[in-house]
Amino acid sequence: MKVLCNLLLIFTLSTNFSFAQTDSSGYLKVDDDKIFYETAGNGPVIVFIHDGLVHSEIWESQFSFFSKDHMVVRYDRRGYGKSSAATGNFSNKDDLHKLFSHLKIDNACLIAMSSGGRLAIDFTLQYPGKISSLVLVGAVVDGFPYTQHFFTRGGHLPSGLKTMEQRIAYYIFDDPYEIYIENKKAKQKADRLLKKYPPKRHHGSTKAKQSQSRNKDGTNPETAKPAYQRLNEIKIPTLILVGEFDIPDVHAHAGAINAGIKNSRREIISHSGHLIPLEQPMIVNNKVKEFLDKLSKDQ
Repeated sequence: MKVLCNLLLIFTLSTNFSFAQTDSSGYLKVDDDKIFYETAGNGPVIVFIHDGLVHSEIWESQFSFFSKDHMVVRYDRRGYGKSSAATGNFSNKDDLHKLFSHLKIDNACLIAMSSGGRLAIDFTLQYPGKISSLVLVGAVVDGFPYTQHFFTRGGHLPSGLKTMEQRIAYYIFDDPYEIYIENKKAKQKADRLLKKYPPKRHHGSTKAKQSQSRNKDGTNPETAKPAYQRLNEIKIPTLILVGEFDIPDVHAHAGAINAGIKNSRREIISHSGHLIPLEQPMIVNNKVKEFLDKLSKDQ
C-alpha cells in the first residue's frame, strides 16, 4: 500500500495538471460582490470562461462532456448569470486568480471565448505557471485594433437600441455575425439562456467598472507593451477556434494570436458565427478532446 501511495504521489507531481475530486457549486465572496461557480468531475482541471454576452451556461455541452475525465470549472463573471453586478471597480483577472486560490487549482487548461479569451490571455501572461494549455474560441486580444465595421456590425447595428432587452434581441436574432443565420436552434437556446439571466448593469455608490490593465494608448502599465505584442511570451500549446461566419475583426484577432503564439494552431469551424459552443457543440468537443488527448500523449 505504501508503494502504491508513493507511485500515485510521483504521478501527480510529474503531471502539468491539478487533480481533484469534486462536484459542487457555490459563491466566492469578493469585496461586496459574489461570484457563482460550478465544478464537476475529477482529473486534469479545465476552467471555462464565457464571453461578453452569455453567462457560463453557454458551456453546458462542454461542461458535461469533459467532466467524464476532467475536473471542470465554470463561473459567471461579475454582472453575468448568478453572479452579482459589481458594486465598485474590479478586475476580472484578479477575480479569476481568487477563484483559482479558492478552489485550490494549481494548474489548468483555460477554455475561453471572445472577451473571455482576452481575459485568458492576460491571465496567462501574468500567471504563466498556472496555465498548461489554452483553447481560445472567437477570442480577441488587448491592444490589437478594431475597425469601424466591428463597432457598427457592418452597418447592421441600429442606433436606437436603448434597453438591454433590445440589445439582446438584436445580437441573437438580427446580427449577421453572432450566430450563423440558418442555425435557428442555437438562436432559440441563446434566447432562453439570456432570458433566464440577462447581463446586469454594474451599480453602486461609485461607478463600477472593470479595472483597465492597459494605458490609454493600449500599453500595459507594467510592461509598456499591449498584450498582443507580448504573445510570444506564451509558450504553452494553444488551440484557436473561429466561426466561419464570425465578424472579420475576430478573424483578424485570431490571426494575430496565431502569429504571436508560436505553439498555436488555428481552425475555422464551418456553419458557425461567434457563439461556437452553442452553434456547433459536438465539433467543439471533438476538436478540444483531440487537442487535449495529443497533449496527454506527448507528455
